[in-house]
Amino acid sequence: MAKQKMIHQVYFYLHDAANTEEFMKDAVPMLGRCKNVGKFIIGTPAPTAERDVVDHSFHVCCTAFFDSLEDQAAYQVDPLHLEFIDKYSHMWKSVKVYDISI
Repeated sequence: MAKQKMIHQVYFYLHDAANTEEFMKDAVPMLGRCKNVGKFIIGTPAPTAERDVVDHSFHVCCTAFFDSLEDQAAYQVDPLHLEFIDKYSHMWKSVKVYDISI
């Protein structure tokens, strides 16, 4: 059976929008350095037109690509991922995760 590749998207809703730049520069890049992460992208809401179906309410999103579901599971317990949570979780009020099989 072929490995199931996947995309892991994490949307951060910060307590203070003024911290967005710091969070993007200092915190989120840690996740991209985790061992099993392939391609890694960080972004903010695009200034697209307001529509009922578009969510501009998050502050930062990161997208990580994994070669397998097992790699994503290993990422969840990667020491760098756990350090990120311990060090920066005080900055967000909520997080939404969307995992996509590709």
